[in-house]
Amino acid sequence: MRAGGWRVGQGDDKLSATVNGRNGDHDETRGWENSMIGRKRRTGALATSLIVLAMVALTGCGSDGRPLTTLDPRGQASTDIHKLVVPVFIVAGIVFVFVNLGVLFVAIKFRRKDEDEFPEQVHGNTKLELGWTILPAVIMAGIAVGTIATLFNIANEPDDIAQDFEVTVVGQQWWWSFEYDLGRDGTIDFVTASEMVIPTGTPVKITTTSRDVIHSFWIPALNGKKDAAPGRNHPFWLNADAPGRYLGQCTEFCGLSHGYMRMLVEARDQGDFEAWVANQMKPAAIPAASDEAARRGLEVFTGACTSCHQVQGVNSNDCTPITSASQYDVAKNTCWVGAQPYAGAAQVSGYAPDLTHLMSRYLFVGALYDLRGPTTGELNRAELEGWIRNPDDYKPMLPEATGDNKYGRGMPKVPLTEDQIDDLVAYLSTLK
Repeated sequence: MRAGGWRVGQGDDKLSATVNGRNGDHDETRGWENSMIGRKRRTGALATSLIVLAMVALTGCGSDGRPLTTLDPRGQASTDIHKLVVPVFIVAGIVFVFVNLGVLFVAIKFRRKDEDEFPEQVHGNTKLELGWTILPAVIMAGIAVGTIATLFNIANEPDDIAQDFEVTVVGQQWWWSFEYDLGRDGTIDFVTASEMVIPTGTPVKITTTSRDVIHSFWIPALNGKKDAAPGRNHPFWLNADAPGRYLGQCTEFCGLSHGYMRMLVEARDQGDFEAWVANQMKPAAIPAASDEAARRGLEVFTGACTSCHQVQGVNSNDCTPITSASQYDVAKNTCWVGAQPYAGAAQVSGYAPDLTHLMSRYLFVGALYDLRGPTTGELNRAELEGWIRNPDDYKPMLPEATGDNKYGRGMPKVPLTEDQIDDLVAYLSTLK
């Protein structure tokens, strides 16, 4: 190097070649690294997609034998809905296929082949723009006509709807009660919890409402959804074409245990339904003095359970308190010894399941667990005892008072001994 500047010569050319070579190696290394990163990202995306698809597929693998599906209609209203859903899904499937084929065709045919090539522009093609505007509009108009017609069909009460009774469906956190009005005179004749029984082949008038927050009543095999809102009465109806048990689910998010709020509708032949109604109208029988375990269980019930639950014939509305068993008289509407007239439950909703004929039901705890075997009819004693022992093991609840609420939501843990639990279950098993 000379003073005043660099000397350019053969040595400098070698240095330049060396530097350029190193840069080339570096570029190749960076390109390989970028390629590997891109490959890992694609592999990760593919793995994630496969996991998501597998999870979606597994959600359809229920094992309880009581699936909730709209694709197996068993009533007049659900059949009307099914006749709408099937063609809509067929049209949607055809549109899906054509749109995706179109996207693939455009992506392949007009993919970039040369950096200097600019694709032909098709904006301003009047025929094409009219086509993809008018065709979807026609399809949506056809779906709208079918949807409106179906809504009118399921909103109007059928001419052959039952005239001798109706049912008020009441939602509360987190279970359903069904209030039967025989004669449709505004009087509640009896109440069931979690399970509603209807006659086969006869449309039944229903009114939905709520005692606390908004719920939504849905028996997919029999009809669509109907909201149950506090302070409002929503008319509804459903029927079942054949005898069977049809499971439903609350479909309006209603708090902590919303996902555990199910219900069951059982359709029976007319004769079986009438016999069931006659039994529901009776007060619960008091266990004989010789049945010592059940009699002790009745004492446990009156001491620990009547602050929430009602049993007709034990703590009926407006019953007269008595001091000895000899004073008990169903005809005079006396309470059982130690019980007070039922005046509502210590719950935010002011109500808890009526247990008068508990053993006539198949499910309990919001229709989640088997109370009796569906075929044998035998009591599932382990589940019932477990529920009494520790309700939190069965579904999430909030039985403690919160904020401005004097009471909580859900069944509290009652401090009972194992012997008391055994006696209480012995008494509950007599409520047939």
